Amino acid sequence: MITKEIMTKEVATCTPDSDVATAARIMLERNCGFVPVVDSRGTVTGVLTDRDICRAAVTTHRTAEHIGVRQVMSAPVFACLPDENVKTALVTMAKHHVRRLPVLDRTGHLQGVLSIDDVVRAPRRRGSPTSDDVVDTLKAICAPRTIEAVTV
Repeated sequence: MITKEIMTKEVATCTPDSDVATAARIMLERNCGFVPVVDSRGTVTGVLTDRDICRAAVTTHRTAEHIGVRQVMSAPVFACLPDENVKTALVTMAKHHVRRLPVLDRTGHLQGVLSIDDVVRAPRRRGSPTSDDVVDTLKAICAPRTIEAVTV
């Protein structure tokens, strides 16, 4: 099974120059917690999650309309290719503790998004990830991350 067979194709995006309030409205309208951030050339430069927005809301003293997506988006972007095996994409999710991956073509342009939800809902067939593959990926995603000490 390859990513383009089960990915979400209709994906809303925002730009690095958008404000967090705009991105939050997109998430609300689309019932999602993830928006790829696309520059003027159509290249994915980051991703914004509902968690990123919550962190920004509690760590700044500004309203969502005054917080730029560029300031709080996650980068680098961990992604997969449309023709990549879904099991390989699960390894990427596990390694980087992420539940969603932008699906990019070879030039970095967005083709869709693959989420752990897409994998769970995918039809069972030969070569598709097993339930053990999905559970192992979720365990890795949820595992505590190592936090690097910041020297001041």
